[in-house]
Amino acid sequence: MRKYDLKILIDHMSRENKCVRHLRNFTSSTDGSMTILALFLIMIVFTVAGFAVDVMRYDRERVRLQYALDRAVLAAADLDQELCPRVVVNDYISKEGFNTDIISNIVVEPETCRTNDDGSVEQVADLEGKRKVTASADLSIETHFMKWSGVDHIDTTATSVAEESIGNVEISLVLDVSGSMRGTKLTNLKKAANDFIDEMVLKSEDGRLSISIVPYSEQVSVPDYLMNAMNTIGANEVANCIDFQASDFTTTNFNYYDIVDDGGNIVRYGDYVPQTLHFRDNGSSDKRFNDTLVSSNTCRLETATDQREMTVIQNDPDILKGQIDNLVASGWTSIDVGLKWGLTLLDDSIQPLIAQIADSSEIPDSFAIRPAPNSTTDTLKVLVLMTDGENTYQHKVNSPYNNGPSDIYWNEDAQTYSIYDDETDQWAWPNVATTVRDSSYRRWTRDKFQDHAHGNGTYIRYRCTDYYNGTCYDMDRSQTREDSEGDAADSDPVNLEWPDVWAHSEKYAIRDMLRHAYGWSRSDEFAAASTTEIGPSTKDPRVADLCVEAEKEKVIIFSVAFEAPYGVKQMLKDCAIKPARYYEASGTQIERVFDSISTSIQNLRLTQ
Repeated sequence: MRKYDLKILIDHMSRENKCVRHLRNFTSSTDGSMTILALFLIMIVFTVAGFAVDVMRYDRERVRLQYALDRAVLAAADLDQELCPRVVVNDYISKEGFNTDIISNIVVEPETCRTNDDGSVEQVADLEGKRKVTASADLSIETHFMKWSGVDHIDTTATSVAEESIGNVEISLVLDVSGSMRGTKLTNLKKAANDFIDEMVLKSEDGRLSISIVPYSEQVSVPDYLMNAMNTIGANEVANCIDFQASDFTTTNFNYYDIVDDGGNIVRYGDYVPQTLHFRDNGSSDKRFNDTLVSSNTCRLETATDQREMTVIQNDPDILKGQIDNLVASGWTSIDVGLKWGLTLLDDSIQPLIAQIADSSEIPDSFAIRPAPNSTTDTLKVLVLMTDGENTYQHKVNSPYNNGPSDIYWNEDAQTYSIYDDETDQWAWPNVATTVRDSSYRRWTRDKFQDHAHGNGTYIRYRCTDYYNGTCYDMDRSQTREDSEGDAADSDPVNLEWPDVWAHSEKYAIRDMLRHAYGWSRSDEFAAASTTEIGPSTKDPRVADLCVEAEKEKVIIFSVAFEAPYGVKQMLKDCAIKPARYYEASGTQIERVFDSISTSIQNLRLTQ
């Protein structure tokens, strides 16, 4: 029995050891394990790749929607856009292949359009110089692979905002109105300038835009309110220009005025500048005898419409366009003077003077802080320089002949001059005959020089005892008479100021008076020293210097050669600095040029 049991036990143990060995062999075997792992990894990769495809499709559609919406609001906010913003946004979204129903919100500030009951959209208000458009769109993108995990679609929202506004802009329109601009050229210029003003005002927020108009020929006429606030030397009854000094053309600075505080106390004394006289640098006529002024283009004659006067820092289109319409063309060309005044009205150095004038309502109160500080990032300063020709000539009266009392006296009743000679303390009477004849054919003569001006003393003639061929060689001083022609009771002579002399007497009429009194030497000295003619050789470098200074002060210059000769074009190109800011035009093309400049100003403001 024991032997049997032992055998059974041994067999059982032997079989058990075989199972163990098989189990051990199975657990240690690696056959087929990589196949299972590969299948598992493939499923993971396939799932991740499917999710990635869905994400890529989502991102593609999201970017496409955002891009379409960005372009849509930019186009809708454009101040040149004539369609209503909502129409523009919907059109862009539709053409990109999206259903316009996805657009969840469009906000326009200010609102210029309305939707009618029939669904049509129409514009009902003008622009206010700015437009802001905000638009949102919701898009649901169906998934292909994420559905396995229960995600049937991915939602996205695109929002875009665009705003266009030209911000603060100060503009100087420097316009050539010299004689060569007569006729259709001036007509075309007026139309272009008026359209430019309308365009800038329409697309400017209220209070953001100011425009100065600087018409120039030989000189620039200054408004009386501005002239009266400046420190000037010399003036006559129609003088309203100033003679800038040579150093003024190397800077944009202007300091010919006193700065006062609120109490009227002077806190800074300014320099003095000679006032340009209304005068004629040639001719020998004397208009004083008929109480009129000399005819001259040097500095404008008094007119009811102020045909050549600057318009200083305004934003009222009626005022600006009214002054444009009044312009007349005459005289020589001084591009440097026009450019200097245009830059002055953009330079912060004149701001205290503008503030003083704004208090008197000649300039809008809101512009008392203009011109804005130089090189500011808040204000765009622009100068438009237009000419149809090269620099020619400018004339001015030199010191001491431009200010203070002259040596010339005038007797209104007797209609005669007296000229004082300080070396001899005597007077010459150039318009009073030396010898006359009475009813008895006796000749009476007088001394060439007197001890008083005509009318200030007794007018004595003496009997001529030796007269031949218009000359008295001897006189009898014991026989005298008072001639009614020169009776002292007529009136008192007036010592004329030099500006008044020039206003009524042409240059060579003054020279002839001096010649009759003192001879050729003194009269020729006066003719040579009394006036100066400034020509192109001086003016052209001044323009170049001012353009360089403008660049330093961040003033943007657009230059326009309007049917201009070749000689001036390079100077205008150099002044504009960038080729895109230089224009050439002829005829009605000037209108398109000014329209292009208006658009460029808006674009520049947006990129500042």
